[in-house]
Amino acid sequence: MTLVLEDLVRAKIMVALSMIKKAYAVQMTYDVSDEEKAQAEKAILFFNHAVKVLEIAQDHLNIMKTPFKDNPDMDPNEVMKARAAIRRFRDKSIENFNDFKKEAFKCVNAMHTFESDTQTLKLMKSFISSVDELETKVNDFSSLFDDLESKSFPQDAVQSMEAVQTQCDEVREIIDDRIKTHIQTNILATSWVDSVSNNYQLQIEEKTPLIIELFNKRQDQLNDAIKERSTQ
Repeated sequence: MTLVLEDLVRAKIMVALSMIKKAYAVQMTYDVSDEEKAQAEKAILFFNHAVKVLEIAQDHLNIMKTPFKDNPDMDPNEVMKARAAIRRFRDKSIENFNDFKKEAFKCVNAMHTFESDTQTLKLMKSFISSVDELETKVNDFSSLFDDLESKSFPQDAVQSMEAVQTQCDEVREIIDDRIKTHIQTNILATSWVDSVSNNYQLQIEEKTPLIIELFNKRQDQLNDAIKERSTQ
């Protein structure tokens, strides 16, 4: 494929991508103002930070879960000897999840602008419900530490921590796969089209100077040929 033809193909692809992008934008639930788009971008930042805080809380549980899982028949006396450290672990775990709840509240507050949209409202209800369920599982986990002398405490603790971590995964799935996708496609109207479009645009911009150079060379050759003929 020649350079000029290749550039024409790219230009046609750019036009096609532009048409797809416009059609994609029409699918928005409602007309979105620039202020709302700015708020949506802010909301995504809040959700991203909330996920990071949630991951910290989720990973922290492994500090206690791993040794208990490796030693399910741990002697209750050994547990009691370490009760101060175990309860510090519990307190820090609860603190971590309280930090996440604060970030989750900021996310809900950031999405308040879009509450008139039924799809957004439905997604936020799912998010709130999922966080409520996480809080319930964290409370169940916390209550286990009231009876460290229980023979089944190590097994019960592992089971409870795994239940909390599973719920963390559900919350993250709602954020990453549903809410953020909804914001990007239905509010900001961005998709794979944007990245592909930007890549092709960059390629065309890089090619343009070379095309102009070749055009100028060709024009010089024609001018030289005309001069040569005129002298004959």
